[in-house]
Amino acid sequence: MKSYHHGNLKQELIDCASKLCERDGYTKLSIRSLAKESGVSQTAPYRHFETKEALYASVAKDGFKKLSKACNIDVDKKITKKHLIESGCKYIEFGLKNANTYDLMFGTAVGNFAEYPKLLESANSTYENFRLSFSKLANDSDEVIAFKCITLWSMLHGLVGILRKVQVVGEDYDEGSGPISSANIIASNLENHLDKVLTGLIRN
Repeated sequence: MKSYHHGNLKQELIDCASKLCERDGYTKLSIRSLAKESGVSQTAPYRHFETKEALYASVAKDGFKKLSKACNIDVDKKITKKHLIESGCKYIEFGLKNANTYDLMFGTAVGNFAEYPKLLESANSTYENFRLSFSKLANDSDEVIAFKCITLWSMLHGLVGILRKVQVVGEDYDEGSGPISSANIIASNLENHLDKVLTGLIRN
């Protein structure tokens, strides 16, 4: 057990909570378990997180920052379809490697993001970079671009869930005509799949 008694205690607690969330799942994360794991008094975390939801919000914000860092595209440079494909692959990779944190970020454990401005800003910045990057490839109105971006984001989000199931099933799955069979095909050539989807969205 590491003792957290120096430096930026709040950030150290968030870092510890993030590790606990990913290790055990957010449903087992509590202020009490955080205090025990970090080696501080039971009351210390309450100085920074008044409720369990506030703790969840901080962990989710940290997750969105990491997702944004992984997927961010430099919009000041020329944007190509390849940039978006790579960003999409990194998005899916993040979701697969950080499944428990991803569930917290996109689940309902944190109700209204607007009650946590830093979380809302972090979540929105991830999408805004994605939307702005896409807008430089599509000659459409803002409304159409918004529709296409949500469509693409939904597909990425759906693929994370399906490919997580593929990871669980593994080689024991009896190939057939179901969605897992199709997901296996997509997983084996993800870049090509994203290329086709992006091409369709940009052209139509």
